[in-house]
Amino acid sequence: MARQYGPAEGPRHFIPGTFKAISARLAVGVCIIALWQLAAGRLVAEVFLSKPTVILARLLKDSYTLIIPGHLMVTLSEIAIGYVIGGILGLFLGYFFGRSRILSYIFEPYIMAFYSVPKIALAPLFIIWLGIDIWSKVAMVLLMVFFLVFFNTFSGIRAVNEELVQLSQIMGASRRDVARRVILPAAAPFIIVGFKTAVPYSVIGAIIGEFTASSKGIGYYILYAAGTFDAAGVFAGIAALVAVVFVINYFIARIEARLLRWKPEVETQIVV
Repeated sequence: MARQYGPAEGPRHFIPGTFKAISARLAVGVCIIALWQLAAGRLVAEVFLSKPTVILARLLKDSYTLIIPGHLMVTLSEIAIGYVIGGILGLFLGYFFGRSRILSYIFEPYIMAFYSVPKIALAPLFIIWLGIDIWSKVAMVLLMVFFLVFFNTFSGIRAVNEELVQLSQIMGASRRDVARRVILPAAAPFIIVGFKTAVPYSVIGAIIGEFTASSKGIGYYILYAAGTFDAAGVFAGIAALVAVVFVINYFIARIEARLLRWKPEVETQIVV
């Protein structure tokens, strides 16, 4: 069994967030891009794997001509609307089902049955019901986000120590105060995980909808590039999506740090 060092033990420590850790992370990224640049055109034909330099040039060109920003705004609108509505529904229903054994018992089999349906199979139905406009993609995003937030909120609410709830009630706290000061703070780590996990899945939901039927959006941009064997265009669209996920996750991490500032920080250290 490997020995576990404490914060002050061990000859050297690799602490996330330090210059050494950030440099190591950047070095790995640079190596991957360099190997990619060397492999494209030599080991793999550029029609299948475009060079990073070509992808960057395409990304800059289509960004300057507002092609990518135009498609990105459509996709972001779909993600934003679906994420907010799905997150709110998942949060409220997860809370009420977590606090009510009756509701949980009655509706659990139906929720699990609906959750087990592959979401990609529902995309054509949403197109039939809502058309190829933005709302069919919003429905896909909403569905993706709802279940992740719902199940994480439900699990967090059920994990709350009931002794704390009963103690606060004995001390005269109202139901609203118990929810706001005891239940939600205790379940907050679970809820935040649900919202963070839902970010990439919301992007997946929007792209699935755009792949199924659309005339605009990053999914349409990628699908059109793939149909014309434009590998640089495909990777440029993917790079734009990755950037969006990173930005959204950054802001959620800031919100998480603010909401969970009462929790003691645990410093993660990896011995090298």
